[in-house]
Amino acid sequence: MYFEDFHVGQRFNLAPITMTAEEINEFARRYDPQPIHIDAHFSENGPFKGIIASGFHTASVVWGKWIESERFGTEIIGGAGLDFLNWPAPVRPGDQLFTEIEVMNTKLSSRGKRGLVTLRFTVLNQEETLVLTTQCNVFLKTKQSGSF
Repeated sequence: MYFEDFHVGQRFNLAPITMTAEEINEFARRYDPQPIHIDAHFSENGPFKGIIASGFHTASVVWGKWIESERFGTEIIGGAGLDFLNWPAPVRPGDQLFTEIEVMNTKLSSRGKRGLVTLRFTVLNQEETLVLTTQCNVFLKTKQSGSF
């Protein structure tokens, strides 16, 4: 989708994501090896009473599912950053995640060759508990820019 195809208030829903114990462990061991993510004994006695997914893992799988939806296609130029990233509740092995993405803002560049789209991701688990919110800014090609 080109910049012009996104409109403030537009919403998209992703296919559900199931967080497996194996994936949680694998991600954590590589990128966030804290005991709350990889040590069953430690985590059982900790504040979450069990293994939880790294928040960065949760954000990564949600972003991956969004990219797989092919909404950006080859029109994406690149990311411009996050406005915020929040993890209000833990994600546990077996949780199923449901994501809604809302277009919050669009801004055309002064030359009209690209535009900035602001997307807000809201992620709930199977119990409808909010587990992640983030807002990101992405540069996209415009129809005027063609192949760039």
